Amino acid sequence: MKICIVMCWGFEKLDGSNLRVYFLLNELIGRNHDVTVVHSTEEQAEYTRRHFGCRSIGVGLKINRWDTVKEKMKSYYRFVMAARSAVSVIDCDVIFGISLINSMVVVSKKDAGKRIMYVDFMSRYFQYGYPDGLKNKMAFRMGKALEERTIRKADKVLMITGALRNLVDGRYHEKIEIVPDGADTELFRPGLNSGVIRKEYNLKDEYIIGYQGGIEPHDGLQFLARTAPAILKEAPATKFLVAGRGSYLDRIKQTVKDNGTQRSWIFTGWVDFKKIPYFMAATNLNVVPIPRHPATLGVITFRLLESMAAGVSVVASDLPGIREVADETMIDFTHPEDTARFANDVLRVMGKREEELERQRAAARKRVERLDWRRVAEKDADFVEGKKPGCCNPQMF
Repeated sequence: MKICIVMCWGFEKLDGSNLRVYFLLNELIGRNHDVTVVHSTEEQAEYTRRHFGCRSIGVGLKINRWDTVKEKMKSYYRFVMAARSAVSVIDCDVIFGISLINSMVVVSKKDAGKRIMYVDFMSRYFQYGYPDGLKNKMAFRMGKALEERTIRKADKVLMITGALRNLVDGRYHEKIEIVPDGADTELFRPGLNSGVIRKEYNLKDEYIIGYQGGIEPHDGLQFLARTAPAILKEAPATKFLVAGRGSYLDRIKQTVKDNGTQRSWIFTGWVDFKKIPYFMAATNLNVVPIPRHPATLGVITFRLLESMAAGVSVVASDLPGIREVADETMIDFTHPEDTARFANDVLRVMGKREEELERQRAAARKRVERLDWRRVAEKDADFVEGKKPGCCNPQMF
């Protein structure tokens, strides 16, 4: 089968949706499909050609992850227009893309089966982060309309949770398949040397609460910052280790400065993805403090699944999407917007017996082993091929 994959990001650094597509591409090539990948830049295309041995083209545009929202919107628009022109002359049976930007290119192709995937809805994230002002409200409505249009025009749609699907007009549910996100359980595993990161950041016997990933309003790190004084009052030796970057980072730093807890925080900036397992090994408890909002109801997050794979205790927001992959036998739940409750939930986990924590971590690891990216990629490849993945929850893997 001739398959075209539209991916505005490259595979040189695996730290987002490109991770899932990386494993999908490996699987499709392993099934002897004739694959062409469309990237933003020629450098990304060259890497794909060298690494996978398949055809790949770049459309001559560079998208900077750390640009302002306004600049990224301009870059995305330019990529969509250039990529639509590129795919119009690519001979393929099926075309696939993940997220709004790539999906807009996919549904423009008239002479191929159209398969798209959503792991979240960009428009709703924008609404949460920028709720005020006429221009922002218009941008949200436009983004939402574009997402709905891609779903309407696609032949088949893949989503990561039933909760995410439930945000879509019920008329389109029949074309939506569910395959959850996953984790690389070979990379993220228990037993890695915790001393690597502790030595680097001069950490000894302190209790480490960790966070890894993007720092945007919808990621919820601001709730941990607000909760820090209550945690430190009961456990003053605690350290907060944050490996990440994003538009909300400066606000987080200002919050911990204002509430007098900044000496208990370590902000490392963005780190290489392959180093994240060692951050988790150095961490006693990881937090996934996502706020409750339509933007977040259907999400899972790599941070949660990778923590479960790494054997790290987790306190995560009690959201429908997360509940589809984990329960109280594996992780602890919280409502991070409630500062007192969040603090109490974290302190409760800090006070648990080691045997109880170990039972949770083992159950979490067992669950996420079913969601190893290689198994997820098999389901994704079935979807691209036009087969029914045969999965609506991780227990069916």
